[in-house]
Amino acid sequence: MPALMHNKYRSLPKCLRTLPAALLTLIILALPSQGHSEIHAEQVLSLEQAVRIALKKSPDLAQQVNAVESADISLSQQQTDLYPDLAIAATGSKRFDQASDQTNSQTESRSFTSISTELSSSINLFNGFADIAAIKSAELELGAVQETLSRAEQTLVFATISNFIQVLTDRALIQVEEENLKENRKLLESIEAFYQAGRLAISDLYQQQAETKQAELDLLDAQRTLNVSKLLLMQTMGLAPTVRYQVTTPDLEKLSLPLADEELDQLSLLALANRSDVKAQQRQVEAAGQQIRQSQSGLLPKVDLFASLASGYSSLGDGDYFSDQFMEDNLNATVGVSFSLPLFDRYLTRNNIAQAKIVQRNEQLTLKQTQLQLGLEISQAIQEYRTTQKQVEVVESKLTAARQSLQSYEERYRVGASTLVELTQSRTQYVSAAFDQIQAGYDLVTQGIAVSYYLGNLESLFAALELEKS
Repeated sequence: MPALMHNKYRSLPKCLRTLPAALLTLIILALPSQGHSEIHAEQVLSLEQAVRIALKKSPDLAQQVNAVESADISLSQQQTDLYPDLAIAATGSKRFDQASDQTNSQTESRSFTSISTELSSSINLFNGFADIAAIKSAELELGAVQETLSRAEQTLVFATISNFIQVLTDRALIQVEEENLKENRKLLESIEAFYQAGRLAISDLYQQQAETKQAELDLLDAQRTLNVSKLLLMQTMGLAPTVRYQVTTPDLEKLSLPLADEELDQLSLLALANRSDVKAQQRQVEAAGQQIRQSQSGLLPKVDLFASLASGYSSLGDGDYFSDQFMEDNLNATVGVSFSLPLFDRYLTRNNIAQAKIVQRNEQLTLKQTQLQLGLEISQAIQEYRTTQKQVEVVESKLTAARQSLQSYEERYRVGASTLVELTQSRTQYVSAAFDQIQAGYDLVTQGIAVSYYLGNLESLFAALELEKS
């Protein structure tokens, strides 16, 4: 075997190395090489590139990043609410009226101008700890959306890898369909020759012609499936459907994350408390508790410190100059403390507390539902992974048996010891077994990643793809 083909053979997953030599050669030749690419009009896309593009361009992930920024702004606002405020107000007016002259009992029209300004500031000294509760609630909300972002990132990576592997699977299945069509066409040529020689009935010729047409249709269907999988991958990456690309086969060994049964049991327990979506919901429960405390502050008094500096000017004043009135005569300052104690607020505080407690109970129920769903997802993922492991062993045995059966029927048909129907059935079983083996091989990789995804343990996968977590 040439060196290039030998290297590509070694890069294939173990479950694919038992394919027949002719079919395996077609698959290997179809894989793009590092030194030469048969695709000139399409760009080459690796798994690492696909994941990085998805993390950069996914609208869903971008929205989650925006949610983190928004929560951070909300926290900053709650913190600055502890600072004193500062406001300046100015009012200017011109008034027209009539004034009585006491000396001659006459009235005269007049107009005058007035200006008033005030610089004021206030700071809350005590509001029943509502400000402290609001800050803690905002911190918890920020932590929740950060954990949600982390889980969204994991979900996006998992979806991208799954869709990428599906493209690889569909591409490999096309090779099987192409090989099947090639063999059917060869058999059709042989049957036509035997028919012309009078050794076979025309029914065999018609039947094989139909089988060949069916093989052509199956190939077209496989190509359509590949195109659909490519479109789904592009959608996951956030790319336009007009982008043309050819995927490369990654090192599937580094994506495989074998886990022992004892390790799986331990990680399952840890996931119930440490998976990002669970931690996010736990923070939501804690934030709801702080909102209860914030509502309870309505039962306590409020104390504010305030100060103001004011001045004014009126053209009717005794001073001849603006500066005399504004800077000296009318200048005044005020400093004070306000105290308020709620006596009756039409049960507003009581209802707010009751509503906040209901919100907290709902968040607790959501946390319980999340943990139950998590346990179900983990159990299903582990069971599917173990089932796929057994399935790989079974389909390899079935493929070996189907290959031997097909070879036997081909020889028997050549000597007239079997019918074309038997040969066709044997070929169908062989193609089906080849399909199952390819599908099971890639499914095993995907299910292994799925187990780690549902356990919330993708650190090794991120390291293998040289990705940084958000």
